[in-house]
Amino acid sequence: MAFLGLVTPHEAARLLSGLDVPGRKEPVSSSHVTLFYFGEGLDIDTLTQIIGVTYGVTKDTKPFTVRTSAVTSFPKGDDGVPIICRVESDALHDLRDKIKTVYEVAGVHFSDKFPEYRPHVTIAYAEEDFAEQRIPTVEWGAHELVLWGGDDGDTLLVTHFPFALGDLDKAAVRVARRFLGRL
Repeated sequence: MAFLGLVTPHEAARLLSGLDVPGRKEPVSSSHVTLFYFGEGLDIDTLTQIIGVTYGVTKDTKPFTVRTSAVTSFPKGDDGVPIICRVESDALHDLRDKIKTVYEVAGVHFSDKFPEYRPHVTIAYAEEDFAEQRIPTVEWGAHELVLWGGDDGDTLLVTHFPFALGDLDKAAVRVARRFLGRL
């Protein structure tokens, strides 16, 4: 399965995993916020295209903050009822909108199963819906995106897209352009 996401730092993931919710808890080590899901069985050419297009946006992205202050659930799916912490961040929505636009222009295909973007961290899967509860705000810095490009987590490719506080070193950009060919 290939997707682009924002890793939840260990400290925040640990706090969220400690919430008293029903169901089978997700491992702290896999805690993330998905931006785009690309599906199964992507070939290396498609992954390379995703890398190039994503880098074109993230190289100019400044770090920002995300937060959660509520736990609730989504409707039941194949794995049960996802118990989630809603993620709040205007900057995250803006970044996703920018990436979505360049993906559409470049012809990068992504799942549109859920047309409304509702960022969240899944903390468990339960049998029944979970009524929304307020929690103390958990906040963390977003400083990179990660592309998990394998059908089994990270078995094919993992690529990090670090954000920058200022302009990237021009030599690094030249090397990336040569490697990716179309930035």
